[in-house]
Amino acid sequence: MEQFLNEKITEAKREIDRLTHVCQTKPFDSADFFENEFQIERLAAQIEVYELVLKKVIEENIEVQ
Repeated sequence: MEQFLNEKITEAKREIDRLTHVCQTKPFDSADFFENEFQIERLAAQIEVYELVLKKVIEENIEVQ
């Protein structure tokens, strides 16, 4: 479970990095810019939840079979 959550966190962070780069290279007023910004916010929220779940899994030593 820990490995799965860590992978999801890593994937989301990579996507945030990619989208951030795209946002920096596109005009501010483009529709893609705003879509990417929304996607970044959504991914940041996902990371926060994954990290909270990971913390709980570690604290309570939860094993998934």
